[in-house]
Amino acid sequence: MYILKKLNKKYIKWIIILVLIVMIVTSYALNLGKIKDKTVDGIAQITIPFSLIVNPKNIDEDISPKAISLNDGDMTKNKQQALNILSTINDDYHSTDELSFLSNDQEKALLKRVNKKPHRYITNMTILNFGKDIHGKYITISCNRYDDTKAIVSYRYRIYHKGDSITSAKYLNTQSNKYPPQYLLEDIDMGKAGVDQAKNFTQRLKTAIINSNLTATNANDPGNFNQISINLGLNPDKSNAGLFKLARNANSRVSNFAIVGYQISDIPRYTRIYLKQLSKDNTYYYTLTYSRNSSRFIDFQKGIISTDTLNK
Repeated sequence: MYILKKLNKKYIKWIIILVLIVMIVTSYALNLGKIKDKTVDGIAQITIPFSLIVNPKNIDEDISPKAISLNDGDMTKNKQQALNILSTINDDYHSTDELSFLSNDQEKALLKRVNKKPHRYITNMTILNFGKDIHGKYITISCNRYDDTKAIVSYRYRIYHKGDSITSAKYLNTQSNKYPPQYLLEDIDMGKAGVDQAKNFTQRLKTAIINSNLTATNANDPGNFNQISINLGLNPDKSNAGLFKLARNANSRVSNFAIVGYQISDIPRYTRIYLKQLSKDNTYYYTLTYSRNSSRFIDFQKGIISTDTLNK
């Protein structure tokens, strides 16, 4: 009897385990459909950032370049200050024969190039533009070299200043033509500069791109941005490629760009606003052009467009 009782207890234990296994399997089978539905619903709720759809190389971090301040006061006075600095540079050169706006090493390097052949000399400096970048306010001037040919060689420098005092100079490039370059003129009215409107306009531009949903649909043709250009008052033929590139390389908030400079000239009578955009791997630049003749923004283009390299 004792042995029989032990066997019964053993069988009862295995029967209970078997019943529990059957109950668990049955419960899982009955709820399998609900588990699948919940899994599908969970996957469907996952949101993919727009930046990953637009450009997989972008990271959706809130990165942006350091912007410059655009609160630079009366641009008519700033233009006159730029012309006054040029006048001081020319007066000093004509009285001393020294290029004192350059460092000693820069002056030696320039004079070495000028004096490489006989009958060469610098006669004067002309001004191309004035503006501001992350290093501060500047004017761009041309040191004009003459010789026994009809060509005039233009050595171009960016001169940084605080007020009327020159702080540093940076060599830009060399050009050549029959006439000395001059794109900022004293007798042309400054008019409305457009600098103080640039921040609001870039916000409008950003909103227009977001509302168009072109970042999300990964538009692959600059022509998709023709209507946005027109709505913003820009020339679509000159602006669609720039807007396309800005959108393609934007993060989901289209916030990875900033205004990093501006430049003002009279020929043409433009104010150019420079934007810098950062992505995970690259840096991109754009030029937003304001026409002081029509008092409006007219173009948004890829790259840096400037009178620094004009040569007419």
